[in-house]
Amino acid sequence: MAAMDSLIPAVEELLRNVAEQEVMSRFGRLSEGDVRHKGKHGDLVTAADLEAENRIREGLLRLLPDSAVIGEEGCFKTPEILDKLSGDGPVWVVDPVDGTRNFARGKPCFAVMVALIENGETRLGWILDPISGTCATVERGKGAFVSGQQMSLTHLANGSGVLSNLMGSVGDGIKAKLMARQETGEAGLPKHLVRYHCAGREYMDLALGKIHFALYGGKMMPWDHAAGTLLVTEAGGYARTIGDKKPYSPRHHGHGERLLIAPDEATFDALCPLFV
Repeated sequence: MAAMDSLIPAVEELLRNVAEQEVMSRFGRLSEGDVRHKGKHGDLVTAADLEAENRIREGLLRLLPDSAVIGEEGCFKTPEILDKLSGDGPVWVVDPVDGTRNFARGKPCFAVMVALIENGETRLGWILDPISGTCATVERGKGAFVSGQQMSLTHLANGSGVLSNLMGSVGDGIKAKLMARQETGEAGLPKHLVRYHCAGREYMDLALGKIHFALYGGKMMPWDHAAGTLLVTEAGGYARTIGDKKPYSPRHHGHGERLLIAPDEATFDALCPLFV
C-alpha cells in the first residue's frame, strides 16, 4: 500500500484540482438541466456531483490501484457497493459535493470529502472547502490539521461545562424543542443553535472549536461522517453514539443511531439528557 504520508498531499491536490475544474466552475452557473431530484426524499444531485465523483474515483484508483471506491452518487445507483466496507481491503468513501442543496442554491457552504477505510476503521480523511480553499486532513494517531495547522480542542475540554454558552448544530426538530423549553423559563440550555446543512463544513468548525457540539442522525452514511469524526477525535474531541457511547464506525450505517460530537466526554454527558 502507498505510504500514508504520500497519500495525504496527493489526495489533497486531487481534490483541489477536481473542485476547481468540476465544482467551482459550475457554482452559480447551473442550468435547469444540471440539477435533478433523486430518491423518494427528493434529494438533489447536480452535474458537479456526478462529474466530480467520476474524476475523484479515477484519481484515487490511480493512487491506490487495489482499492475500492464508494461514492455517494455511485452508491445511490448500486447500493450493494457498501458491502465492500465489510472486507479488509482499503476502501475510499467520497462525497463529491457535501451540501448539494446549498451548492445548487448558490449558497457558499459546501465541501468535498474523502476518507480511506481499512478493516472497517477510518485511517485517513480530507475535507476541502472549495470557497475558502481551506483543507482539513487527518491521519489516525497522527493528529488533525487545517491548512497545515494542528488542531487541538484541549482549550475547550472541561471548560465548556456551562451549556448555555455553547454553540451547537442540531436539526430543526431538536432546535424547536429546545427553544420551546427556553420560552418556559428553563435555564442552562444551549442558546446558540445553527445548522449549516453541510456536515463537512460543520466538522471543520467543530475541529477548530468554532462550533462546540453537533448532533447527527438518520442513515449516518460513511461519506458524511468518516472523515469528520476522525478529524474531531484526533483534535481531542469526543464523538460517540447517544445511549451506548459507541465510537463511530463506517460499517454501521442505516440503523437510525444518533451521533453526538462534543469537545470532551464531560460535555457529551451533560448534553445527552437534552436529546433523549
